[in-house]
Amino acid sequence: MAYKRQIDRLPIIPRDAKEFNVTCHYCIVGCGYKAYTWPTNKQGGTAPDQNKFGVDLSKQQPAETAAWYAPAMYNIVRQNGNDVHIVIKPDKDCVVNSGLGSVRGARIAEMSYSQQRNTQLQRLTDPMVWRYGQMQPTGWNDALDLVARVTVAVINDMGEDGLFVSAFDHGGAGGGYENTWGTGKLYFGAMKVKNIRIHNRPAYNSEVHATRDMGVGELNNCYEDAELADTIVAVGTNALETQTNYFLNHWVPNMRGSSMDKKKAEFGSEPVARGRIIIVDPRRTVTVNACEVEAGKDGVMHLAINSGSDLALFNAWLTYIASKGWTDKTFIEASTKDFDKARAANNVSLDEAARITGLTADQIRQSAEWIAQPKEGNARRRTMFAYEKGLIWGNDNYRTNGALVNVALATGNIGRPGGGCVRMGGHQEGYSRPSDAHVGRPAAYVDKL
Repeated sequence: MAYKRQIDRLPIIPRDAKEFNVTCHYCIVGCGYKAYTWPTNKQGGTAPDQNKFGVDLSKQQPAETAAWYAPAMYNIVRQNGNDVHIVIKPDKDCVVNSGLGSVRGARIAEMSYSQQRNTQLQRLTDPMVWRYGQMQPTGWNDALDLVARVTVAVINDMGEDGLFVSAFDHGGAGGGYENTWGTGKLYFGAMKVKNIRIHNRPAYNSEVHATRDMGVGELNNCYEDAELADTIVAVGTNALETQTNYFLNHWVPNMRGSSMDKKKAEFGSEPVARGRIIIVDPRRTVTVNACEVEAGKDGVMHLAINSGSDLALFNAWLTYIASKGWTDKTFIEASTKDFDKARAANNVSLDEAARITGLTADQIRQSAEWIAQPKEGNARRRTMFAYEKGLIWGNDNYRTNGALVNVALATGNIGRPGGGCVRMGGHQEGYSRPSDAHVGRPAAYVDKL
């Protein structure tokens, strides 16, 4: 936790301050930020040629000015052995966030290690080892030597498969990408360790390994697709809180109708409208509230299902959509296989799904219509499916994830503008993944085991 002190004045960023393009290191959205550093014994002035903003700071700035930063965006840190001022503020020219700063990203500077301002002093500055009954700081040579000796001793005694590793697969403070890549190269590439788990599950398999086994990568669209979609289906994701700027900068314009020009430019004479939202979540979240404000209550469906009943809902969608003939037959024939088998194996009626999910048959029917009912002129409806922890950390997520991908494939919403069946993501990751031969394919089905 950062130590907050009262600040009634912040230094002006000088014109010759060092400037860096950086990416917020918290969630997967990847918002752009500008980082500025300069010596602590120097600051800029109010004249346009004396500050980084190039404006007259002696005058009151407008409400939406970019020539501003908050106390949370400022700190004093060490850079190349010297104390420097640092400001990390949203980049208005970044297409991801367009100058928006989330409550996480807008505090990157404040959340940095600083002895001068006492922020994040609990962060490690040295390796730690358990000695004399407690964790003790040590040098890197000692720490690496200890890890190597223990590793060799285990292998000599029990063989390579006797070695078990527990590791993180991402991390904050800007080190997540590099650290994840490094551990992956070591354990998967060099040592080929088979028994490895990461922070949130008991074996090394993807949180979304069903979609991969179906041949669909879990990140298969771009943010612009959220602006082009006719309908967004949000499953187990509270996007306003957890992917804040993605929601504000790309979902909200669609719901408001302010992305209509972009839709018309993309799709020509095809009918376009403000985007609708279907939210599948047992709880009413702030995202539901925000969507109702932006799209109107008639443009939002909150399906408050019984916890763990997603599979029945998705299969009922597939069954009903197929029965109405709203599937994309050309796409199915060209890009998929076994559709008839999938439909037969996962047949769930509206009434059966209503009994399991706690919804009404009419709610399930209407949501299926929002997903796949053709528009005026028989134009295909563009639907983006977005899911996250509410689905992937649920029971039997393999089948549930696969069922949602089935709906996206059946309606032709993979690999096309305004579509996608994608996870909203957690943190930025730089995996060096093991090969299929290394862990087997399909990956270990943890829920079944």
